[in-house]
Formats: sequence, C-alpha cells, structure tokens
Amino acid sequence: MGMNIAIALNEKFLRYGYVMLTSLFENNSKEEVSVTVLHRGIDDSRFEPYRLLAQRYNTAVTPMDITCDMIPGDLPNTDKWPIEVYFRLMLPFLLPVSVERLLYLDTDIIVDRSLKDLYEMDFGGSLIAAVPDNSDGKLSEKQMSIFSKIMDEVSDFHYVNSGVILMNISLLREFYTPLSFMETAEKLKSQITAFDQDLINYMFCGRIKYLPAEKYNLFARLFHNSGYDYSRVKNERTAIIHYTGPKPWSGTNLRTDMEKFWWDYAALTPYYHEFLEELVESEIETGFENTNEFRYQKYLQQNLQAEVDTLKTRETEYLKVIKESGELLKKLGT
Repeated sequence: MGMNIAIALNEKFLRYGYVMLTSLFENNSKEEVSVTVLHRGIDDSRFEPYRLLAQRYNTAVTPMDITCDMIPGDLPNTDKWPIEVYFRLMLPFLLPVSVERLLYLDTDIIVDRSLKDLYEMDFGGSLIAAVPDNSDGKLSEKQMSIFSKIMDEVSDFHYVNSGVILMNISLLREFYTPLSFMETAEKLKSQITAFDQDLINYMFCGRIKYLPAEKYNLFARLFHNSGYDYSRVKNERTAIIHYTGPKPWSGTNLRTDMEKFWWDYAALTPYYHEFLEELVESEIETGFENTNEFRYQKYLQQNLQAEVDTLKTRETEYLKVIKESGELLKKLGT
C-alpha cells in the first residue's frame, strides 16, 4: 500500500516544509510515497526544489493551489494560524476517488522513523486518528462554550492536535461536504480560537481514534519538560516529533537538545547554512533577555521575590510581637 501524504503551507514555510519532507523521505524510502502540497497563490516555480527532492528519493510531490472559492479568506486566522490551516478539511473533496486514506502532517514536525504502521493501522470505524493535545483538560473559556456539552455527552472525549491526522478519506466523504464544513465554520467562527483544530474536534467528536503521543506526535517542548531528551526519544523509537511551540529555527526561545532532531535533517538540505546564519543573527539581534522564555522566567522570579518579601515582612511582625510579649511578661512578673 502506497502512502498518500498531505501538507499545507504558505510561502514563509516553504523551506521548513522542505526539511520536513526530507525527514519523511529519508525514513520511508521503502514505501511508495505521494505528497500533495496545499497552498494558496504560491508561484509554481517556487516548488522546483520540492520536485528535485522528490526525484532524488523516487517519490512524487504535487502542489495544489486552493482557490478563494474553496476557502473564503474571512474565516478567522492569525499569523500563528494562517488561512492555510483550514485546507486539510477540504482534502476528502480535492483528492481522486481512488484515495481512501491519507496522512496529514504539519510542516513543523520531523519524521524520524517509518510511518508504515501508522499509515496502515485499522480505523475501527473512526473518521480520523489523532493524538490528544497537550491542552486537553485546559481549554479556554471560548473553547469550553463549544465543548462543554460534548464533554458531558461523549464519555471518552479528548481534544486532539491537528498537526498529525490519519484521515479515513472514503468515510469522511460520506460524513460531511464542503458546504456543511463551511456552515459549521460560519456557525462557530466567533467562538473558535484554535480554528481548524477546534472545528476538527467539534465535527468528528466521538469518531476519533486516539494515538499515543510518545510515538506518533511527540510535543517536543512538553516532553522535554517531562524529562525526555534526544537520546531517550531515539531509544523509544518515536516516529514523529512536533515543535508545537518554539521552533528550532527561531532565535526567540531557550534551546533544548530536542531541537537536534530538526537540525539533523536540516543539515541534509541546501538551506542548512541559511538557517544557521539566520539563527545566529536572530540571537544577536534579540538577545537572551528579549526571549519569551526569559520574560517568563523573570516573571516567576519576580513572583518568588514578592513571596520572599512577604515572608520577611511577616517574620519582622512576628519578632515584634514576640519581643512585645516578652516585655509584657517581664512586667507582669515583676
């Protein structure tokens, strides 16, 4: 069984998508891989490096321009969640009828093992297979307005991450249409905050097969904070590492050795030295004290100092009371 893969990106993420595809092709050389690249308005010539990469690994990469008619631009979007995030929900209606299943991957991930077992797993009647998100149980107030009722009705509800989704394409075609998707998006657009991810969880709840994060969608920073490092992830044969928060190529975060997975594959691309130069320039330009994580550590430090100051004040007050009590006892004794 060949593997149908899809990614979605804008021009800003072209080079990072190239790194992700390099990791995918490197670890699935025994499989027949076909990649669909969803985008909006990127000149076809910009995909020539992708075609050359595909030729090197004897795979296929097909850019697919999504027109404004398919996904209107007035859907909620931000720099973090651009309009391209909605494209994955159109996949059942963009692909040939012969495609029955497909694996969608975000461009900020690294594939470090074969995906054959993931791709060929039994859906068991589910519409999609995905990993519970690290925000599970900590949904925002707006999200709770969408999901609180569902959480009461669905006994095994987990909010899933949309970065890695195995899609039961043949069943999804029967479950919804482009029109019903757009109607749902319109209905919820004032409430959704994670945009396509909220829609996926809302539309497919109760029909999602949950996958283990440590194998198929390991959130790099979250697992690092839980004690994982590069060697442990290698030893546990994790297939997919996902940089959901700070990006390895960004100069605005504290470094961890989990980023080494991304740099291992970036080194195999023609953009490697560009990435290194940009990272160093960014580090110099922003400085450690301008990073988000430094500001967070500073915030914690300030809170801790405030607590220490409060304790010192109380200690002074207690000592004063003890001193006054001692003096009073002396007077009473005499």
